[in-house]
Amino acid sequence: MLVTEAKETNQSGSGSASSSCWWLRSCISSCSPSEKDPSHEVLPNTASESSATNPKKKRGGWKAITFILGNETFERLAGFGLFANFMVYLTRELHLDQVYASNILSMWFGISNFGPLFGAFISDAYVGRFRTIAFASFATLLGMIVVTLTSWLPQLHPPPCTPQQLTSGQCVRASHSQMGVLLLGLCFLTIGSAGVRPCSIPFGVDQFDQTTDEGKKGINSYFNWYYATFTMVLLVTQTVVVYIQDSVSWKLGFGIPTLGMFCSIIMLFVGTRLYVHVKPEGSIFSGIAQVLVAAYRKRKLNLPISGEKPEGVFYDPPLTGTTVLSKLPLTKQFRALNKAALIMEGELNPDGSRVNQWRLASIQQVEEVKCLARIIPIWAAGILSLVSMVQQGTLLCHKQ
Repeated sequence: MLVTEAKETNQSGSGSASSSCWWLRSCISSCSPSEKDPSHEVLPNTASESSATNPKKKRGGWKAITFILGNETFERLAGFGLFANFMVYLTRELHLDQVYASNILSMWFGISNFGPLFGAFISDAYVGRFRTIAFASFATLLGMIVVTLTSWLPQLHPPPCTPQQLTSGQCVRASHSQMGVLLLGLCFLTIGSAGVRPCSIPFGVDQFDQTTDEGKKGINSYFNWYYATFTMVLLVTQTVVVYIQDSVSWKLGFGIPTLGMFCSIIMLFVGTRLYVHVKPEGSIFSGIAQVLVAAYRKRKLNLPISGEKPEGVFYDPPLTGTTVLSKLPLTKQFRALNKAALIMEGELNPDGSRVNQWRLASIQQVEEVKCLARIIPIWAAGILSLVSMVQQGTLLCHKQ
């Protein structure tokens, strides 16, 4: 869980309000507009504007962050606490062999790390971050209840046996139906992680107005508090919760994280009236695909020889109806992608809009894809270290 949560902290939104690519926003200057939620009044465009125009109903800022940090803290307590010692639970209580138990954990971790890509797409394109987090939190709670019940109800786990019987392989292994219930709980947890991980950090950032110095300082402080609570939760789960699971009771050891998840949902909904809701503007993945398709279709075209950007050759519309505050300049790096923004005959309507988004991309879209390409080496460099870290929760944990 440490590995998967660490990956979560590197994900967030882009210029199109994407919550799946926060690292992309390091290249893009953006703000935090609000979302027109049917259950709320129409909100102004930014958190600061909300405070100025309607002081009686101030949204965002540290009042909202308090509840968001509480939600995230309890959610991490639930996730870390449940799986900090899960390998031992599978082998000692369900009597699974080490290889089989490691395969279950490895596959679950892998699926859970790909799930946030789909959760981010749904959040950005359709429902927004708050609704995604809310739905995913209930799925996580349901999954944790199911997993906790496998230790609570005698019908959902095999009969206990002595350490000598476990060492000699004489214990009764968990049945197919018992394993089915456990896997059902893991499926709910996967759905929950797919919605919570890509949206939790961006949802906190949405509460600040990045166009002001106060908002920028607030975001920096928010990240400091985020990682401070992250470390505190990690310390508690790796010591107190693991001790309870090993030495006191698995029922109580799983019950504490489940209670933490319930408190996480309570904290999320208590602050509902204070949140700034950012309207979904479409997924970053759609823009990436459009740039790649347009560049491929124009791969045989030649780029202008001039080092400057010739006026009217590249599609560079004004930034309207988007959260991006300033345009990214056209660069020479990855020049093949620049062909996606070349304007050909018949690709523009009389009003200057594109006839087909899959044949012509804007300079802004092209440069956003370049930002994504630049972080690929950083991402790839972490594979080896993350592989070794994953083993701490499976093979190495069992050997200790």
